[in-house]
Amino acid sequence: MHFTYCPDCGTKTVLRRMGDDGDVPYCERCGKPLFDMFSTCVLSVLMNSRGEIALIKQSYGQQETYVGVAGYMKCGETAEEAALREISEEIGLKAERAQFLFSAWHAAKGQLMLCFCAETDCTDFTLSQEVREAVWFAPEDAAKAVRPGSIIERLVLTASGKKTTSKL
Repeated sequence: MHFTYCPDCGTKTVLRRMGDDGDVPYCERCGKPLFDMFSTCVLSVLMNSRGEIALIKQSYGQQETYVGVAGYMKCGETAEEAALREISEEIGLKAERAQFLFSAWHAAKGQLMLCFCAETDCTDFTLSQEVREAVWFAPEDAAKAVRPGSIIERLVLTASGKKTTSKL
């Protein structure tokens, strides 16, 4: 989000040079810079004890290919807590040890994606209204089920121990 007006007092911002950050929207009334803001999201793949990867198809938005479990972070929770919460909410499984793998900028949505791999001993899904389908895939099949060149492809390949040459 780029600030044209101050969210506190409503005054129109002006651009002010802020050292190495360059020109930044600034509220002269409040005396503070208003740096651009963006949403932080978690994106996870879940692996079971057989080494399979859970992927979902959403009940809204893009439905052609499988994706990982994703969602927005809530104020006050860690990224790991958000990843485990989203897995529980969307596919009804209790996951353990959300391991951070990498971050990626999702330019189309203006979001920072924090990417995780989690583990579970459970295998039976209980889907939320947000999820149309959830499937356990062998790692090589999971990589083929997602959109080529996507952040989720990179996450599947990283989680399954394969190297990726994509620069996302």
